[in-house]
Amino acid sequence: MPCSYVLLNRMIQIEFITAVIEKARNNDYSAQEQLIQMYQKRIAGFVYAMVGSSMELEDIAQNIFIKMIMSLKGLKEYGQFEPWLFRIARNVCMDHLRKKKLRGIFTALLPIHSEIAESDNSLSDEALWIKKVLQDLPAKQRELLVLMQDREYTYEELSKITGSTVSSVKSLLFRARETLSGRRDRELGKRGNAESGGEGIPAVTV
Repeated sequence: MPCSYVLLNRMIQIEFITAVIEKARNNDYSAQEQLIQMYQKRIAGFVYAMVGSSMELEDIAQNIFIKMIMSLKGLKEYGQFEPWLFRIARNVCMDHLRKKKLRGIFTALLPIHSEIAESDNSLSDEALWIKKVLQDLPAKQRELLVLMQDREYTYEELSKITGSTVSSVKSLLFRARETLSGRRDRELGKRGNAESGGEGIPAVTV
């Protein structure tokens, strides 16, 4: 896809979101509801990935969107709405984890599934492998990969969301990708060695 088309599409999205945000800031309830509908699936996925519990998902997501609506007037750059929203989501989730003494416990959610808490029985071998590997990553690396699942944020945007420096974000993402790639190569190697007699590890693409 040409870069010019991607850039144009992104500009159109920003203009549309800007118009909705402006109405929502002025207490337009339909616009506020529209913002929630636009992001509720992604926020739900992020919350589940952070707290690892579908039972608490609805309450936490509701809290995030209440904070979003109440804080809209403080948003100065509409083009930064998504990083701003996910920073709110992250802060709400971390507050929740601190209260329950669960900091650092994450469960990866794969965006290819429509249900938030889908049974492992319905996942492909590749999806199960990715889920297991993500769970083994350090929490900070895992958080960044969860954020990157359905959108390519810039390093600066990830820095604002996570409260880390740009250099730290780059380093964490590099190490996470190196870990995934290295583990894939090792397990594919084991699979090749086992082909003549044993049960191998499914071939996967990260």
